[in-house]
Amino acid sequence: MQTDLHVVEFGAGERILLVHGSFDAGEQTFPEQRELADRYRVVLMDRRGYGDSPSAERVDFNSLTQDICDLLDGGAHLVGHSYGGVLCLLAAARQPEAVRSLTVIEPPAYAVARGNPAVETLVERMAAFWAHADPSVPDRILPEFMVALGFDPPSVDLTAKDLAAALTTLREPPPEEADVPLEALTGTDFPKLVVSGAWDTAPQRARETAGRAFAVICDVLEEQLPAERVVFSGAAHDPQLLGKPFNDRLHTFIAGSRAGQ
Repeated sequence: MQTDLHVVEFGAGERILLVHGSFDAGEQTFPEQRELADRYRVVLMDRRGYGDSPSAERVDFNSLTQDICDLLDGGAHLVGHSYGGVLCLLAAARQPEAVRSLTVIEPPAYAVARGNPAVETLVERMAAFWAHADPSVPDRILPEFMVALGFDPPSVDLTAKDLAAALTTLREPPPEEADVPLEALTGTDFPKLVVSGAWDTAPQRARETAGRAFAVICDVLEEQLPAERVVFSGAAHDPQLLGKPFNDRLHTFIAGSRAGQ
């Protein structure tokens, strides 16, 4: 495994590669997954421009996907959250022989569900965000992003790494531009799991805006891949933060995928 990215590994056994999405790095996105080290070798990456990984002035889907493929060397169970889920879909199609199983958590894979009113509404809101986000004011990027999703702007103190991650988010291609290779993924043998939150704890505006759109996308992926599906109550876009319920379900899925091989 050769990479210039910052990677943290703990535990022993089969490898699980956890891929974060926008704004937050690996350990921020998956703080509750350390307990999986009782059963697996957990690999947390900081994608390029996030956390302790080197920055990149220009990125595209090809280079972002290749970073993940480089870490799949020798094979791993692949888990991607949000934008990282989109990249994992691309990486799994590119290097299927290295994927033991694929889990995606609410990926904004808008392309698979274009034309659906809920998805179109969210795409329009996010397009307005991308068009108006100002890199000269990085502390406004995350609050404006959250508002586009239907949440109130968060009141948090942002570190230098947080601000750098926000600028990286702006440099990355918008997820609606990703051409998700459903046909190629359908032809792969590894098991697939699609995870979403029930959005029952989110504000109504967020449930009606982002929650509905992500539910539609996950429904399409469940049917088209095809995939197992699980919806976690008590969570919105980050069901992995529930800890044990998520980890237990992921373990059950991985154990079942191993038994089916």
